[in-house]
Amino acid sequence: MLNHAKVRGGSGGMSTNRQVVVLDNGGYTCKAGIGGQDQPLRVLPNCAVKPKRERRFFLADQIDDILDLSQVIYKRPCERGYTTNWDIQCEIWDRVYKHVLKINPSESDLLVSEPVCNLRSLSRSMDEIVFEKYQFQNYARLPAPSMALYYANSALANKGGAGMLSETYSVVVDVGYSFSHVVPFMEEAPINHAIKRVSVGGKLLTNYLKEVISYRAFSMMDETHLINHVKEKVCFTSTDFQVDLVKAKLSKKKNPYRLEYVLPTHVDGKTLGYIKTEDSKTTDDDQILTLSNERITVPELLFSPSMIGIKQGGIAEAITQSVKACHPDIQALLYKNIVLIGGSTKFPNFQKRLRQDLRAQVPSDWEINIRSAGSGVDPSLCAWKGGSMMVKSGAYSNYSLSKKTYEEYGPDACKRKFYWYA
Repeated sequence: MLNHAKVRGGSGGMSTNRQVVVLDNGGYTCKAGIGGQDQPLRVLPNCAVKPKRERRFFLADQIDDILDLSQVIYKRPCERGYTTNWDIQCEIWDRVYKHVLKINPSESDLLVSEPVCNLRSLSRSMDEIVFEKYQFQNYARLPAPSMALYYANSALANKGGAGMLSETYSVVVDVGYSFSHVVPFMEEAPINHAIKRVSVGGKLLTNYLKEVISYRAFSMMDETHLINHVKEKVCFTSTDFQVDLVKAKLSKKKNPYRLEYVLPTHVDGKTLGYIKTEDSKTTDDDQILTLSNERITVPELLFSPSMIGIKQGGIAEAITQSVKACHPDIQALLYKNIVLIGGSTKFPNFQKRLRQDLRAQVPSDWEINIRSAGSGVDPSLCAWKGGSMMVKSGAYSNYSLSKKTYEEYGPDACKRKFYWYA
């Protein structure tokens, strides 16, 4: 039985027992659950998937029923980080509310994430869908970095750490699916003019690895699901890229980064491959994918996008540019509280490499403190966990807008209420 948190209706509403649906609607996955819980109920692919032997698309929880995930066709509601196909998005939300969470939206409240610096027209479309299509009673939308910061500071406070200044000034680095964002905060308010974006995210890394493998070994351009798994299992962040690149060119026995990945046979359509070890038993029919410098060149794009022609600095440069755009009196304080979120921060050595690159650009007497989600916590769930904590603590009522207010003042009420990244 879910322990639903009691919340107050937005804009001065009375205390109610309505459950608050917390939805972190990312470009890659949709994290859905009830506010006040420790974990989301489900983490679902935020896409429609068409298997090669099917005529229809599968959505959200239906994707579990697909028998063969090889060469599937993806249709995503989010393009370049923004929700542009509301028809698909609404179909996914229909499945989430009715079959996953099993709630009646008209009897519930909603807290949903939105992209950083979202286009006003897209925000307005979301507001209309939430109140007019689904009839939620109260509603709040917050960018994922704001929700994640609430979780990070709450988790730190529970451990008895952090002083007042380090909680007041923060930088959230969100390495997401479509883009990476650097968002500096003063208290809970983002410093909008200092927000920076790097046009590299998990999607680009997967696509780049597909192209490299297809050129060097097997044709994998249609195997997005498989190559994403390869990326997550074998890639890591290099702390000295040029030195490691030389090592990766050595012969078989001297190359410390060479490994063999056994590709799946797709007998059951869902089994993924595995890394070959000395104890692994393979047959002559098995296809072996040999990887070496690909393991470090793919994550390196996060720090050096210019490698593939993107005329931008990497994440470390984006952080320093963002901090320099803030008032000089708070720049040193911002470096004391850098929070990492997003799935691509899970690469081994990512935090160490980021600290190393920042140390080379930041004055030596300034302290650099980088925090991730913590041991055993998935950084891609930080935003959802923050939203859930907001509901549990009662902070949700400060951010939410009631349906009654929306009906009285129209979409402009949302524009006035949700001004964080205006």
